[in-house]
Amino acid sequence: MKDTIIASDFDGTITQKDTLYAFLLDHAPKNEVNRIGQEWIDGKINSQQCIIQEFNLIPNLSKKMINDFISTLKIDEGFLNFNKKRIEKGIDFIIVSDGLDYFIDRILQKFNLTDIKVITNHAYFENEKFIIKFPNTSCQCKVQAGTCKCNIIKELKKEYKTVYYCGDGASDFCVANKADKVFAKSRLLDYCELKNIPYQEFSTFEDISRSIFG
Repeated sequence: MKDTIIASDFDGTITQKDTLYAFLLDHAPKNEVNRIGQEWIDGKINSQQCIIQEFNLIPNLSKKMINDFISTLKIDEGFLNFNKKRIEKGIDFIIVSDGLDYFIDRILQKFNLTDIKVITNHAYFENEKFIIKFPNTSCQCKVQAGTCKCNIIKELKKEYKTVYYCGDGASDFCVANKADKVFAKSRLLDYCELKNIPYQEFSTFEDISRSIFG
């Protein structure tokens, strides 16, 4: 069995803002985006339905629109140093996201982060249409997430002695009590407080680096 792996959410955790939400607000009616998002939060639709409905609000979506948006994005100010340290120490790292690889892969490439494994939903253009697929679902997922983070962490715990998890939002709620240690901020922190789940607060990945690497 391997020693340690650090798993992390992406949007709003590694990036400074929720990537997909910010993109949608730039190109779709804000009230409709928020209405669909609230239906997901309220449990009226699942995350798969949520993301498809939200992107359907942009009928003229193009590669250029996404590329122009990505060019403006910033990542957590401590993440590059964190990634350098975890490589030096031989600690595995994986991104586990209910977002879209079309965005995540290009953001990682922008910052030359080409050595990171990503598990997320799959999106691509076909005949100028933006297609979204969900290869990481689970029939046992209670919230019917596009990417079942609980199932992924469960499998990681079979392979590693210690599994850390870093997150910030609602898609991280169900996995918060599955990892050996949780680093939380924003809505995930509030959720951990509400549910009495042990956590360590972080603002940037420098905080996580100090905690894990010393």
